[in-house]
Amino acid sequence: MSSTFFGLNIGASALNAFSACTNTTANNVANADTPGYSKQVTNLYANGALRNNMYGTLGSGVVAESITQLRNTYYDVKYWTNNSFAGQYEKKIYYMEQIQNLFKDEGVTKGFTSIYKEMFNSLESLKGDGGDEQKRNQFINSTEAFMEYFNNMSQNLKDIQSDCNQEIRALVSQINSYAEKISVINAKINTLEVQGTYANELRDQRALLIDGLSQLVPVEVEEIDIKNSNYPEMDTGATHYRIKVGGQLLVDGDAYQELKCVSREEKINQNDIDGLYDIVWAETGNEFNAASDSMSGQLKAVMDIRDGNNNENFQGVLSNVSGNVITIKDPNLTTVEAMNMPPEGRITIGNRDYTYSEFKMYVQVDNNGNKTYSYEFTLSDRDLTTLAGKTGERVSIGRGIDSRGIPYYQTQMNEFLRSICRKMNDIQQKGVDLEGNPMDAFIVAQYANGTVNDFSDAKNDDEAAGKITEYSSNLKAENYYFLTAENVTVNSKSLKDPNHISVSASSDINESKAELVDEMLKLQDDTVVYRGSGGTQFLEYITSDISVDAQEADILYSNYLDVSNTIDSYRMSVSSVDEDEEGMDLIKFQNAYDLASKIISVMNQMYDRLITQTGV
Repeated sequence: MSSTFFGLNIGASALNAFSACTNTTANNVANADTPGYSKQVTNLYANGALRNNMYGTLGSGVVAESITQLRNTYYDVKYWTNNSFAGQYEKKIYYMEQIQNLFKDEGVTKGFTSIYKEMFNSLESLKGDGGDEQKRNQFINSTEAFMEYFNNMSQNLKDIQSDCNQEIRALVSQINSYAEKISVINAKINTLEVQGTYANELRDQRALLIDGLSQLVPVEVEEIDIKNSNYPEMDTGATHYRIKVGGQLLVDGDAYQELKCVSREEKINQNDIDGLYDIVWAETGNEFNAASDSMSGQLKAVMDIRDGNNNENFQGVLSNVSGNVITIKDPNLTTVEAMNMPPEGRITIGNRDYTYSEFKMYVQVDNNGNKTYSYEFTLSDRDLTTLAGKTGERVSIGRGIDSRGIPYYQTQMNEFLRSICRKMNDIQQKGVDLEGNPMDAFIVAQYANGTVNDFSDAKNDDEAAGKITEYSSNLKAENYYFLTAENVTVNSKSLKDPNHISVSASSDINESKAELVDEMLKLQDDTVVYRGSGGTQFLEYITSDISVDAQEADILYSNYLDVSNTIDSYRMSVSSVDEDEEGMDLIKFQNAYDLASKIISVMNQMYDRLITQTGV
């Protein structure tokens, strides 16, 4: 049965409840522009009724049960998933624009087309006057300018690769920072919520951190209620909050796994810069494959640009093991021009890495002209017992990445140069210089240590029927595998002496035959040099590749950004603070508070009449 003064308790409960509602509304208004803040509401419920013999039950007022945030987990998850793709293509656009600018062939700076034309225009001037020293010198200098164009392009691409490498390190540091902060907040949330309160502000901070993390890598979030071990049906108020990245735990409650960058000991691609980073889990050392097809986010975009090879890395099948030499059949790289693997490095057989110190490619031609290709790799590992029973396993160098990045464009330049330079040298070596001496290679490779590869043996690799031709990664082999966009240059003899080029198979320049000039001029358009076309089409193919990638990234970023904005608008419709709505709530709660005060005032008058003015 209720007491005589029970009405005052009901009024007091209303005062307390609507005072809490007003304070919550004030907090919402104060944080209307706070990043990541979610609207909070005071949850009211009717207090338990009391039994009364006369009336049955009697209400006992209102209780402010809790203050919780308004947030829709479904929209959060959708936003984080989409945000990862938006971050990936936004970052890809940034780097694709840089690559696109490198290959531009317009404006004040001379590009491929103009330099290429100048080289062949100066060559054509030798047709009528092959002995003119000035015209010879003009052709040599224009050819050197053409080679320097590729030298600069290779260096610029390496600079971008270096920038990507440093950004990968920065992104990994950011991921670790996010993971650490989230784990600390998880511990604080549980400390508060086991006491029966809701850590709304901390939950907002955590969600905001995940917004940032989801731009870098794709996240999977899971929150599990922790049950009482003795009473499984009873909640403790604490939760176990997990974040997975690439299917592996990054944050596990109040603990987190750290990622770290480890410099590669061996190169994966022939033209890679030294010290590219691999990402591993700090605790286990296991690889974190940020470039896999299941990944997204800014980290994947940077990895794709740095390592993207369009799935054109070396691949084949292990066919034989003899001592420390393995034989690979069915290789995907069957020309010296297309080779992109380093002369020594790591080769993966099955799921295990081995180190090789040299490789050789063999081309066997039967009497019908059919070619069979195979490779031999010399392994330097001490323990090769793990190769037992591996015959038939897939073999690769590096990982195939379905993206056109720096290694892809370096390989394309190398392929073009090896083809056109080899053909040019073969023509030159048919003739003699102005003094009647047999001409050697006009285009050479000059290494960083100053040594020069003049490909003196390369002209013997004719791949004739009934013959097995060998191409080796040993420097002594002097094949065109060693010519790259980075080291290609004109023979120093020709640069110093314009007489040291051949325009004819004869030294009789008075006749001005210059028949070799006609052969070289065909290299401009009439001879297959690159992708089944003449050399002029090289830039068209490259810029087409870049344009397709850049346009795709731009379209996808725009699409994902639109979706992100749409999802975020739905998310904000639930959790954002509407100041007009809060103003209406303030009026509503003020009126309710005034009415509760009126209840107490009326009850006070009733009790005054009962106590002071009623006679006993």
